[in-house]
Amino acid sequence: MADHENEIMMALAHAISVTYSLLVEVCDALPVPITLPTDRHIPATDAVPAIQRVAALAKDQPMGETQEAQLFTGCIHLLAAIDLYALCATRYEETRAEGVGANIVYGDEALKNLLVWLLVNRLD
Repeated sequence: MADHENEIMMALAHAISVTYSLLVEVCDALPVPITLPTDRHIPATDAVPAIQRVAALAKDQPMGETQEAQLFTGCIHLLAAIDLYALCATRYEETRAEGVGANIVYGDEALKNLLVWLLVNRLD
């Protein structure tokens, strides 16, 4: 059972990392770009405050309400995934692991939709 749990945790950690990379790409494409730490293995102690800052700045971006909501939604779902992952690392619960996955799915969807909008509406 422990091997199965370790595999799940590794997959979830990878998914969180991929979503964070997507957020970095989105932040680079924003009308007023936001720079995030981009080291290969960013500790949560650095990533979480950066993601919180992006969520707080979402309303200040010169774009529509839908796009602001997508940025905020992507951030809060990523933060929730990180929190649930930390809880799961302390004491594994399948429902927590599923919660991490669900938050990643919703966060990815919001960020991908926003990235498409940003690229189509680029003001170059």
